[in-house]
Amino acid sequence: MVALLIGMVGVVVVMRLFASAEGDKRTTTGGNDAQAAGGLALYELQREIAQSGHGIGNFLILGCGLSYTTSRDTAAVTLDVLAPVVVNPRTALVPAGDSGTDTLLLVTGASAGPSEGDATIAASVAGRYDVSTAGMFGVGNRVVAATATRPSPCALTLDTVSAISGSTLTVSPGTAGLPSGSSVFDLGVAPRVQAYAVRQGSLTVCDYLAWDCGSSNYIGNPDVWVPLAGNIVGLRAQYGRDTSGVAGSAMSGVVDTWDQTTPGGAADTSGLPLECRWARVVALRLAVVARSPAYDKGTVTSAAPTWDGSTANTSLSAAWTTLTPVALPIDLSANADWMHYRHRVLQATVPLRNLIWQGSQLTYQGGSGGC
Repeated sequence: MVALLIGMVGVVVVMRLFASAEGDKRTTTGGNDAQAAGGLALYELQREIAQSGHGIGNFLILGCGLSYTTSRDTAAVTLDVLAPVVVNPRTALVPAGDSGTDTLLLVTGASAGPSEGDATIAASVAGRYDVSTAGMFGVGNRVVAATATRPSPCALTLDTVSAISGSTLTVSPGTAGLPSGSSVFDLGVAPRVQAYAVRQGSLTVCDYLAWDCGSSNYIGNPDVWVPLAGNIVGLRAQYGRDTSGVAGSAMSGVVDTWDQTTPGGAADTSGLPLECRWARVVALRLAVVARSPAYDKGTVTSAAPTWDGSTANTSLSAAWTTLTPVALPIDLSANADWMHYRHRVLQATVPLRNLIWQGSQLTYQGGSGGC
C-alpha cells in the first residue's frame, strides 16, 4: 500500500510537470510561429514598397490615371492614380480585406532606362510613336506616353511595344494625336501592379496586370489572391508626408506627419498640384500582426497589441517629433476568440526612395521642382 501510494504521488507529480512543460513549449513555439509568419509577411511588403515608384516619378505622369487590359482575364482596368503606393484604394479597385485591416496597391516599373522618358519627334498616330532614342526601348516593353504639358484631368494608357524600326515604336493600343515633343516613358518588360490584403487570416497578393483584382468574383480565389503568409490577422499602414513649406513650395524631404490622407483625396487640403501632393509622400509606415496557429484554452492575450500608429500624437515639444493626428489602433475583434491566441507585431518604416531621388523639392538634395 505504501509503495502504491508513493507511485501514485509520483505519477501525479510527473503529469503536472509534463503539463507545465507542454504549456511552456506551446508558449514558445506559438510565439515563434507567429514571429516567423509576421517576419515573412513584413519582408515581402518591405521589399516591394522599397522598389515601388520606379520609373513613374516624373511629374508628367505621377498621379495620373492609368488604363490597360489585363493579360489573364482580359478585363478593362483603370487605376485612379499612377503612384508608388496607395493605402486603402477604393474598394471597387481593391476589395476590403478582413475587418480592421488595411489594403495596399503598389506600382513599380522595371526599366533600366532613365525615368525622364524619351521625346517624340512627330505627332503620334494610332499604334505608333516616333521617338528620338528608340534604342532605349525593347520589344515587349510596357510604355506610357504623355504630352509635354500635363493635362487636367490626366488619363494615360499602358501600351506594349510590339516592334521597333528606326525611330518608330509600334505599340498597342497606342494613343493618337499626341504632339511632337511629348514623352514616352519605358516601364520595362515586367512592371508590377500589385494589390495586398489580409483575407481569411492570410496576407494575400493579386497581380493587377494579370487579373482584375477589383472583381468581387475573385475574392477567396487562391489562384488570383495568392496567399503569401498564413496566420496574419492585422495590416496597418500610414503615409509619411512632408507638409513643410507648402506656401513657398519648398519641401524639406523630412516626414512631418503620419496619416492615411491619400494625396488628391477629400481629406487632402494642401491645394498643391496633384503631382506635388504625391511627391510629398516620402515614406510608408506599416505594421503586420501575426498570431500563433494553436488555440489556447486560457486567455493568453488580454489586450490588443499596439504599434506606432495606435495612438494619436499632436505634440510638437521635441525636435523631429512627427505628428500622428488620428489614432489607427490594431483591431482584432473580427475573431471573437482573439484573446486565446498569442500575437506578434512587426513594423517598419520604408522610405519611398524612387520619389525622393526625383529631386522634386527645393531644399533637399538640390532639387528644383518647386513642390
